[in-house]
Amino acid sequence: MTLTLHCPLVKCGQDVRRGETIATSNVPDRGDIHAPFSGRVLHVDPYRIRIAPEAGETVDAVSLDGLSGLKLRNRLAELGADLPAVSTADTLIINAVDAEPTVVSRRELLDKHADTLLAGCKALAEAYHPASTALAVPGGSAHALDGTETTVISGHYPAGLDPLVAKAVTGSEAPQDTVVVGLETVFHVGRIMETGLPAMETMVTVGDSGRVIPLGTPVGTIIDAEGEVLLDRDRIVLGGALRGTAASSPNQGVDRSTLAVAVVSSPAPVAMDTACVGCGECVRRCPARLDPAMITSYAEFGMYAEAAREHVTACFECGLCGYFCIARRPMLQYIRIAKNELARAAAQTGEENQQ
Repeated sequence: MTLTLHCPLVKCGQDVRRGETIATSNVPDRGDIHAPFSGRVLHVDPYRIRIAPEAGETVDAVSLDGLSGLKLRNRLAELGADLPAVSTADTLIINAVDAEPTVVSRRELLDKHADTLLAGCKALAEAYHPASTALAVPGGSAHALDGTETTVISGHYPAGLDPLVAKAVTGSEAPQDTVVVGLETVFHVGRIMETGLPAMETMVTVGDSGRVIPLGTPVGTIIDAEGEVLLDRDRIVLGGALRGTAASSPNQGVDRSTLAVAVVSSPAPVAMDTACVGCGECVRRCPARLDPAMITSYAEFGMYAEAAREHVTACFECGLCGYFCIARRPMLQYIRIAKNELARAAAQTGEENQQ
C-alpha cells in the first residue's frame, strides 16, 4: 500500500485483518488506509506498507446510521474516503467526467454501479447538507442520479479537472461554500455505506475498459493479467499520459487515486533535470494562468515558500506545462513536490499549535 501524507500504524511481522486500519492520514482531506486483505506485514517505511496475503478474518462491519454532518464526514474518512474537510456546503458537485481521454473509470462507474453511486450521493448529502447537488457528466452522456441536477461538461481536455468543472457549474474556478468530489470517491463512500466496511476496492482503467480491483493489488499483476510483457525501460504509468505517475516497481499496489494502469513502452520521451530555456511555452499553455517556469524553478531548489507566493496551490495539475516543455523538464513533478511539502509543513505547524 502506498502512503501519501499518512502515518503507519503497523510494524514488520505484525498480523493484520482485512479492513484493519494500517495508516492514518496526516491531512484532513485524505482518508485512512486499511488492509485490503488479511496477512502479515513484511515491510514498513514512510512511503509504503507491504503485506503478504494469508487466510484470515475481516474486521466487523460498522453502522453509520444516525450520523450526519461533520460526524459522518469524519467517520467516512476514518473508513477510507478522501473527502473535503468541511462540515457544510451550499453546492455539492459530483465530478463524473474522466479527466483524460484514455481514462474511462468514471464512465464505467456510471454504466455499471449506479446503485452504489446513489448510496454514496445520499451519504454525501447527509454529510454536507448542500442546498443543491450537481452531477457533472461529459458531453453525449445520458446518465443521471436521483437528487442531482445534471450539468454537461465539454469533452475537451482539461475541462474535466475539478476547478474547471466547478467553473462550468458555478461560474467560478474556486467558488466559496462548494465541494467537488470525484465519482470514484462517491463509489468508495457508497461501498462503505453498503457494506459497513472500509474502502478496499476501486475502479481502474485497464486497456480500454474499467474494472473494480482490490486496493493494494500489484500493478505488475494487473499488467500480467492483460497478457502484456514488460521490456527493459518500459514504464508502468498510474493514471493518464498527462497527469499520471510512474510506478516505482511492478510490486507497487493500486491506491484510491489510481484511475488507470498502463504501460508506456520505450522509446518514449523522458523528463530530465535540465535548465529552463525561457521559451514561455508553459505560461501560454497554462489554463490556470500561472507561471509554471517560475514555480518549478523555485520547487527544484526547495524554495517552497516562494513557490507558494507564485500560487502553486492554484495549479490544476493538468500536466500541459510539462507536455509542451521543449526542455523536457519534469514540470508537474516539481509542482506536486512543492504542494506536498507545503501541505506537510502546514500539518506540522497545526500539530505544534495543538501542543
